[in-house]
Amino acid sequence: MKLGLIISNDWELYGDGSGDYFEIQYRPLQALLDTVETYGAKLTVMAEVGQQWAHKRISEKESWAHEVVDSWESILVDTIRRRNDVQLHLHPQWLNAEYKNKKWNLDFNYWAISSLPEAEIEKVLKAGKEYLDSLLKPANPDYECIAFRAGAYCIEPSQVVIQKLLKSGIICDTSVSKGMYNPSFYDYRDAYSNVLPWFVSPEDIKYKGNNEARLLEIPIYSNKIFHSKILRILSQQLSDILSFGVVTDRKDRKWLSEKNDFINLKYSSKSPFATKIPKILVMRLILGLISRDLIRLDYDSLPPKVFMKCLKQIYENKSFKRWQIDDLVIPVMAIGHVKLIHNCDNIDRIFKEITVNLQDKVIYWTLSDAIRYWINKTNTDFELAFGKVE
Repeated sequence: MKLGLIISNDWELYGDGSGDYFEIQYRPLQALLDTVETYGAKLTVMAEVGQQWAHKRISEKESWAHEVVDSWESILVDTIRRRNDVQLHLHPQWLNAEYKNKKWNLDFNYWAISSLPEAEIEKVLKAGKEYLDSLLKPANPDYECIAFRAGAYCIEPSQVVIQKLLKSGIICDTSVSKGMYNPSFYDYRDAYSNVLPWFVSPEDIKYKGNNEARLLEIPIYSNKIFHSKILRILSQQLSDILSFGVVTDRKDRKWLSEKNDFINLKYSSKSPFATKIPKILVMRLILGLISRDLIRLDYDSLPPKVFMKCLKQIYENKSFKRWQIDDLVIPVMAIGHVKLIHNCDNIDRIFKEITVNLQDKVIYWTLSDAIRYWINKTNTDFELAFGKVE
């Protein structure tokens, strides 16, 4: 048995439309492609097309936007030529975006794809698939846009979206992380699995169906840990020991600190839907003593040893170990955002950890690789062998 690690990246500007494309998308993606290639890995770029369409609309009048459009297309073509993958990502707030006074004004009435009219959902999904297919097939005739990730992971309510994805020729979604919860947009706390793919229920994407819908969900890996927010402020190293059971290196903690400084410098605005928490000192102290937090397999946030521990926990899962099938590969979805990092040192060290500790147990997949592999399996056969894995 092996793990098929999928290194996905949500490739986009900031959620409010701010950010310099060349600084936070183009150059960081170049660096990430080079890093991935060094270790024989593969990258799956989840390409935000709404943003690209908005730039296209003004490209005749704004020369800088024309440069962005051309660069966006050229680097994705290069991504495919280098045997990586590109799939569809969409933040609907870009669909009615306007550029005024040297600033993008997005339409936050359409934060979730499910908030669009039904006909519009189908229209934009088909347009996104057709755009990527026409752009990237010349670079690789085998390329096809077959997967989708919702902007801000907001795909609920999902019944209509499931229908429109399939009607558009998209056969896989990867928006769900078991345990994630946003009261305004989604509740994935009882999703089918934190790691295993499933063919979704026609009514709700987070539940397993009986294969009749034939839309595959490959979740972003997630897990819950106990930790103390106050302790993390006082000693990040001690917090990592208690939360993850690992001793993180000074250079790892330094990288994360520099990353946080970078984010604070580049992107200080909040989501328009951020919830304000009452600043009652006693309440904050009580809540901060210890809590249960969700972590995802985010190579921009997890120290390398923590990332490695997550992979080992999957590989050593008792449900898997009961059935040692040599040719079985379990897809494992990791996530990152080049807009949120100052360099690729963290993922470089993650690759080194994998090479030393799990070299014979991990293979690198694109999302397309994982989809085609898993569709050739049957959920029924798999569950007869393994049962549900948490």
